[in-house]
Amino acid sequence: MAAVAHSFGKSIDVYDHDIHLRTLRTLWYPTSLTFMQNLSGQGECSTLALTEGCQLSIWDLRMRENGGCVHRIFGSVGDILYSVCESSNGSIAVGGADRTVSVYDPRRWSTVSRWMNCSKYEITRLAFSSFDSDYIYVQGVDYEVVCGHWSDGKKGFSFRGDSNWLGFNKCCDRDLVGGWCDSGSLFLADVILSSKEEDREE
Repeated sequence: MAAVAHSFGKSIDVYDHDIHLRTLRTLWYPTSLTFMQNLSGQGECSTLALTEGCQLSIWDLRMRENGGCVHRIFGSVGDILYSVCESSNGSIAVGGADRTVSVYDPRRWSTVSRWMNCSKYEITRLAFSSFDSDYIYVQGVDYEVVCGHWSDGKKGFSFRGDSNWLGFNKCCDRDLVGGWCDSGSLFLADVILSSKEEDREE
């Protein structure tokens, strides 16, 4: 299953292979989305987490009431959210213009933690570590990616490109992260555990 966001059209198109299943209508311009595959523990893809404006919205593709939207969490007015990601235990993290990573428990939709000012600039990409979901990778609009312990608000390590990041992603089952810079350069970092579990090496 796949979903495509149309920012200016304020809509999400959901597909099963090449079959269009439905269109979701958002209130604000969508910026990032992810299927919540770990919420039920069965790897199902019927729930979609979406950032739109300063909100995190949750959509159940099986529901028709309210257009499929089952929950909304409002952030700071005017601070747009640009990224959402899910951890292996189902936690949801969002980040954006306020330079804060907010982590939510999807069972109660309560805030678990906020890692404030973890990036120098607006956050545009997030990814939980595959080694330990208490760690998260944070990419800002500059040339630095930070990995840190989100519940303690402690930075573990960081690495940089040679210019501002245009894109950044992480493998789903390992801490192999890659980024594309404004200079045209591609950077890869293979993060491994050292002899001490809490330490990480690049």
